[in-house]
Amino acid sequence: MNSTHLTLDDVKDVLTKAVAAEAGIPPEELSTDLSFTSYGLDSMAALTVGMEVEDACGLSDLPVDLLWDHPTVDSLAEALWKLMTAESVPAATDGLR
Repeated sequence: MNSTHLTLDDVKDVLTKAVAAEAGIPPEELSTDLSFTSYGLDSMAALTVGMEVEDACGLSDLPVDLLWDHPTVDSLAEALWKLMTAESVPAATDGLR
């Protein structure tokens, strides 16, 4: 996926599928407002989810603690989407010189 074309809902979908896969449940059974730890995800599972999100969203070098700072699909999706949209907006001075 190209990160410049992803919506917030696309990011939530990617996260929901990745977290559900790690938790061993169908994505439709995952509640996006429950913490990752409530699904039994540990630090190793968080790394796996992070790598899947990086690949699917075209991101790289996500902070390791991002999943712990944003412990639900909803909060993490919002944080990721803000990062992605900030990266795709050119700096205000680009092209002025």
